[in-house]
Amino acid sequence: MYNLVNDNHCFLPFLLIKIGKQCLSGQYPPTPDRILPTYVINLDAPPIERWKDVVASYKTELTDLLAYLKTFLMEISPELQYLITLIDTKLPEMADTLPAPYGDEMKGISQASGLPLGEVVLYNIFYEVSSLCTSVVGQDENGNIFHGRNLDFGGPFGFIGSLTGIKPGVFSVSINERNIVKGGYIGLIEWIYNINRNQSFITFAIRDMLTKSESYDQTLKYLAEEPLLAPCFYIVAGTKAGEGAIITRSRIGSDDIKVLGKDNLWFIAQTNYDNWKKQPIFDDRLTPCIECMKTKGKNQVAFDSLFDVLSSRPMLNKETVYTSLMQPATGRFEGYWQYCRDEDASCRP
Repeated sequence: MYNLVNDNHCFLPFLLIKIGKQCLSGQYPPTPDRILPTYVINLDAPPIERWKDVVASYKTELTDLLAYLKTFLMEISPELQYLITLIDTKLPEMADTLPAPYGDEMKGISQASGLPLGEVVLYNIFYEVSSLCTSVVGQDENGNIFHGRNLDFGGPFGFIGSLTGIKPGVFSVSINERNIVKGGYIGLIEWIYNINRNQSFITFAIRDMLTKSESYDQTLKYLAEEPLLAPCFYIVAGTKAGEGAIITRSRIGSDDIKVLGKDNLWFIAQTNYDNWKKQPIFDDRLTPCIECMKTKGKNQVAFDSLFDVLSSRPMLNKETVYTSLMQPATGRFEGYWQYCRDEDASCRP
């Protein structure tokens, strides 16, 4: 299953502001209108045809969005036409350099939607540069493993990687951007100019594991060792007690692997900053998340408590698009739209 829900995020100004903290209860289940729509992508079909039915459902919206974006850029400055021309003329070439089947899938989306191929490529490489998220893996008193995540990021339709996924009976996984100085732009430059293409796109690596991996350990090893275009955090959950890990990735390997159960940890949580360091005062979602999980307690680890935690400020913020809940052992997967409203409590930007 691939998540097709997207939005944009902006950078925070460095202001010392008071962010409200919550640890809510009774938020689960949300109303039915907040259930995310799902689509079946047949991976046995030719890559160029796989996404055409999904694209058909949104073709009008795609056309309108494309027209709006181009008009908006021209209103900012007519000189930005060069940027549109660059994307439309140079990035299509990149599709042929991508590992199979991803280049052909992008071509299929371009053909079915009318979007220029360069823009479809752009939408798919943008996550290598930036996004925000919160992920939690918890283990209850009986050793059952649960995995929750907030996606605080999105982008235009056409993305074919995997940000959140579950392989029933094997593992679940989510990805968080890692905010460090040397980010994904370096890997992208190396790929575009053919300096180094012996590395994986971080969201394609997840999709590769969802289709190929047969075990939690195999997934953990691959995501910990595979050379990547960008640094990131991989959060992985398995089916047995103790099967949960946060992999802190550099582009060439793992800087740290935090394991569920070690030092009596019954849950692990990750946002977008190294979890062993002091969190930035302008974006500390990790400390409130840990505090709220401890308030809930090990005996309450389940879909409802994880949803409560991820629906509390500041884990829930104006950039949050959806919350996913997963239990790998049973294959249970739920996803819900999220909305952060200032009238309920103050939302950080």
